[in-house]
Amino acid sequence: MPSIRHVDPQLRRDVRLLGRLLGEVLIEQEGQALFDLEERVRRLAIQRRRGPKLERRAAASELAALLREMPLERAEPVLRAFSTYFRLANLAEQHHRIRRTREHASGGFQGQFQRGSLDAVMQSLRQAGIPASRVREMIVSMRVTLTLTAHPTQAARRTVLQKVYRLARLLEERDRGHLTPRERADTLASMREEITALWQTDELRRERPTVGDEVKNVLWYVEEVLAEQLALMPETLDWAFERAYGEPLGVLATPVRLHSWVGGDMDGNPLVTPEVLADTLRAHRARGLRALLGEVYRLGWVLTQAEPHAFVSKELRASLEKDATDLPEVMARYGSRTTGEPWRRKLRFMEARLQAALEYVEGRRAGRTEPLAPSAYRSPMEMLRDLEILERSLVDAKSRHAGLRQVRRLIARVRVMGFHLAELEARAPAEDARSAAASLEGGPAPTEGGARLLAVLQRVREAQAESGEGCCRTLILSMASTAEDVLAAFTCARKSGLWDEARGCATVDVVPLFEQLGALDDGPRVLRELFAHPEYRKHLQARGVQEVMVGYSDSGKEVGLLAASAALYRAQTALTRVAHEAGVQLRLFHGRGETVARGGGPAHEAILALPPGSVAGSYKATEQGEALDHKYARPELARRTLELVLSGVLLHSLDAQPRVAAEEETPFRAAFDELAELGRKAYRGLVWEDPNFVPFFQAATPIEEIAALPIGSRPSKRAAGGLESLRAIPWVFAWTQNRAILPGWFGVGTALEEYGSRPEGLAQLKRMYRQWPFFRTVIDNVAMVLAKSDMAIASRYAALAPDSTRPLWERIRAEYSRTRRWVKRVTGEARILESNRQLRESISLRNPYVDPMSFLQVELLRRKRAGAANIDRPLLLTLAGIAAGMRNTG
Repeated sequence: MPSIRHVDPQLRRDVRLLGRLLGEVLIEQEGQALFDLEERVRRLAIQRRRGPKLERRAAASELAALLREMPLERAEPVLRAFSTYFRLANLAEQHHRIRRTREHASGGFQGQFQRGSLDAVMQSLRQAGIPASRVREMIVSMRVTLTLTAHPTQAARRTVLQKVYRLARLLEERDRGHLTPRERADTLASMREEITALWQTDELRRERPTVGDEVKNVLWYVEEVLAEQLALMPETLDWAFERAYGEPLGVLATPVRLHSWVGGDMDGNPLVTPEVLADTLRAHRARGLRALLGEVYRLGWVLTQAEPHAFVSKELRASLEKDATDLPEVMARYGSRTTGEPWRRKLRFMEARLQAALEYVEGRRAGRTEPLAPSAYRSPMEMLRDLEILERSLVDAKSRHAGLRQVRRLIARVRVMGFHLAELEARAPAEDARSAAASLEGGPAPTEGGARLLAVLQRVREAQAESGEGCCRTLILSMASTAEDVLAAFTCARKSGLWDEARGCATVDVVPLFEQLGALDDGPRVLRELFAHPEYRKHLQARGVQEVMVGYSDSGKEVGLLAASAALYRAQTALTRVAHEAGVQLRLFHGRGETVARGGGPAHEAILALPPGSVAGSYKATEQGEALDHKYARPELARRTLELVLSGVLLHSLDAQPRVAAEEETPFRAAFDELAELGRKAYRGLVWEDPNFVPFFQAATPIEEIAALPIGSRPSKRAAGGLESLRAIPWVFAWTQNRAILPGWFGVGTALEEYGSRPEGLAQLKRMYRQWPFFRTVIDNVAMVLAKSDMAIASRYAALAPDSTRPLWERIRAEYSRTRRWVKRVTGEARILESNRQLRESISLRNPYVDPMSFLQVELLRRKRAGAANIDRPLLLTLAGIAAGMRNTG
């Protein structure tokens, strides 16, 4: 491997090791000639970015010529080599993140706590003078919900990811252990074997995944990683709290909840049928029960206390007597084996109740109609009662240090996940709810979407009757814009039997999703109308909260980054105020994507940048399918992600973060609204008003090829049509592929220049950047996108477009240069990302490897559009490889 400049030595070591092993695999599997070709391509890509300008241009020309002449049979292994390298580089970076977190936790870095960690935040709260009692109250009442989604451009196969996970464990073993020479050699040999197997595995799916495949994919992260981390969260909170305040937290509860859209999101996905949703609910329950069976079985090897040596409480004895009566077959089978071991006997009864519940669910999935056995657990509350008996009995038996902690972890898990692992949510277009409600009230027959919604609500009613309301109790209305949309869904729920007569409310929460500029601005009016509706207001009083989802994706595609950011900030401020005035608790649901153009960016900073009062102990956000791997693939990454979110919510809710002075906020917001309008005009003028834009977009990006990629169950468009029907995710994916990443910055430069050129304008922008977290977050995210963009490569894609679009491309290039120039002026930095060394290193590490794939993708697009055959597979390899190299798809 060549020298990797400006990269942390430990990360450099790992990348070199993995790169060397990959080189050995390439020579063994494909021959020296292929390896030499790959090395020549890589060296040219490096030279393209280093040295004098003339030498860089010459390297770029030589690289383009080499790839242009490359036959297809050589192109594919070269592409696979670079794509595999990215997987290994991503793995090394993940491992380095974990290493840094452990060094912080071990007292490294001059004893400083890691920024955003719960340790750091608890210390900040104490130093800010916030008393322990107030922090404790906030943690008790706080609720953070992460909603997992399937990403329609999720580019990685589970088979490939599994191999990368095994490599991750080998890296950890090599890094942490004091290994003997034989053990180090064995670890290295195992790594080599995994990389060889990775090379011999097809990274492309043979067919588009089903919804069921996506359900299994998402639940893997829950079962393998998140379940344990959420069970440990009470201890993590207690540890950080006690270190800061010198007293135990005393709160054994996990404030995080997991929800999922996978299998319930009907918006634009005809494959999510009522039958699919019903089966998803049962799949959640079956997998959750199986996981709990495993946990209870393992607990049996911990709670081995025998009666002569440990006190057995009367409550536990009475519970065992009742179990023996209810489950005589279990008593007959295990009674003699567990004589004198009451805790083990109790766990055997609990296993039997879980098994009976599981057999019922599996029977229903198989089409059988046998009733639930009387001995089965009907709800998580029944299991919790048994676990709490165990907890109290262990305290009475002086077993605080002999299994109590493990029981409490299981209690935490059941409280968080119940029997379902993740609570399923349903999503449907608002127009489907209007059609369905009209048909129920004597109007015309419902549309196909309306009929599907009514059938889905029936399935939700059956599921709630079968396993409790907690399995599915949220209905999201996409593209909602009026109170009538919400009331229509409310009517559908009531008439479908999703109704609690005693409380006078529906058993689902209807959540409007405001995602376009007009809907965001009208959102406060919609809430006022809903709060004034007598029946709906009674429903809210019983439910306790009105949830509103704000969409970051479609608004950005519609009006550009600045105008969407301003509209979202205005909407959240106004929605919070309206709910407060009405005495209704509001929960804002942030529909963020992974990219900046879709509301992405560092989670901790994003939470701190939210309007004052808009969090108040409650935070809910989507977690996109493409983000799951680098946030939750390994326990340490998951723990760090959860801590960043929780610490942000704590700081915001307790008002302990830096805030702009009240007298400054009004002029700052007015200034940002001006910037937003300037940016909106520039963005709309290009994307929606220039007649050459759509032909340019279709030719200068691989958007048509993306639609053919078998990587998600959901189509790339909501319906037939042009740019307006294209989903925001493939919109951003296409611009990421051609390296322009236009949605993340276009219009920003024009707005900053026009405002900053006014008298005192630049000084005001600099003040806003220094003092206002919201503005600083927006500008920092734009800077990140600018650093990842490469307009020289994007120019090669632009050359695929008709000559008539050349002036449009020059406008784009000019705006990019303008945005870079003005972002640097506002931040005061001499170069983009000057203060973010880690991100700069990450980008510089990847660029020499992603660039050849971009060059080759341009050539493949040219050949395909000229009618060449057998282009699809190598082209799909470039799409997946560039996605891995850029670290996001959309």
